[in-house]
Amino acid sequence: MKQIYIFLFCLFGASVNAQSDITFSVDMSGYSGSFTTVYVSGSLNGWSGTDNPMTDMGSGIWQVTLPLADGTYDYKFTIDDWTDQENFSAGAVCTTTNGGFTNRFLEVAGSDMNLSTPNFAVCYEDTDGINGPHDVTFIVDMSGYGGSYTTPEINGTFNGWCGGCNVLVDQGNGIWSVTLPLTEEQIEFKFAHDSWAGQENFTEGTPYTVTNGGFTNRFLQIDGDKTVSYVWEQGAALSIKDVTLNDVSLSVYPNPTGSSWNVESSTASINSIEVFDILGKQVLLVPVSGNSVIISSDGLGSGIYLAKINTDFGATTMKLIKE
Repeated sequence: MKQIYIFLFCLFGASVNAQSDITFSVDMSGYSGSFTTVYVSGSLNGWSGTDNPMTDMGSGIWQVTLPLADGTYDYKFTIDDWTDQENFSAGAVCTTTNGGFTNRFLEVAGSDMNLSTPNFAVCYEDTDGINGPHDVTFIVDMSGYGGSYTTPEINGTFNGWCGGCNVLVDQGNGIWSVTLPLTEEQIEFKFAHDSWAGQENFTEGTPYTVTNGGFTNRFLQIDGDKTVSYVWEQGAALSIKDVTLNDVSLSVYPNPTGSSWNVESSTASINSIEVFDILGKQVLLVPVSGNSVIISSDGLGSGIYLAKINTDFGATTMKLIKE
């Protein structure tokens, strides 16, 4: 059955004209049926069964490179104009379930990507030999919250929406965080406070949310260690402002930059800096011994990154922008 919904939005205000070359590939060697051509079908082409045929690369591998604008896409691999298609169970690590449909999920954010090669109808993460749990750090900026609260929490499918089971720790200036060991899967979640005394509320179609059973929540693929940052009740994963953690004053400049960032602390020694792209993938690990360091942006595409800065007094996350 063809899916007919399309989920589009412009991430971080990026130009809708920006495009990246995304290479899709799939291993069909384990497919037991007969077929002529494999296709990529999804919100990127109106769920067409013929618009984007893949090329037989030999040894069962099929591949195609498509220019895609920045944004998010649901997709799956299909065969011969929907003669057959991939089928997934809700919660599979490489998928998202939205409006009753479960599909692979892709975020494009200003850089070319060669996606991993999965088996047909199988998540690559299920066969890569790397199993969880993975350490996932959730950060939320509560500084714009207009109500009163004592302690924010994170509730989701991974903890049975339990209320106060996973509370966040105050990092100062409205920034709260928690690191949780989570298994490989696709989760739905939201931030709340004080055992559901208050919670985030989203409307269907809000970026980075899914709607199932009448409930609209955030979602995230857990496929490795990652750090994700949000602003209360804003759908997209957003970066965190410069902060003071405990008694640690940190600054980053120039930001945005075209070449490098200077990171300085006037009060604490910086031990290391981890840089993540907006998909949560670590792209740099910078060892530091001192109060300042220069981070080169060479090799990084234009866009927004998160730097997790580890100091003698704890860790905090700051936004980095590459022009």
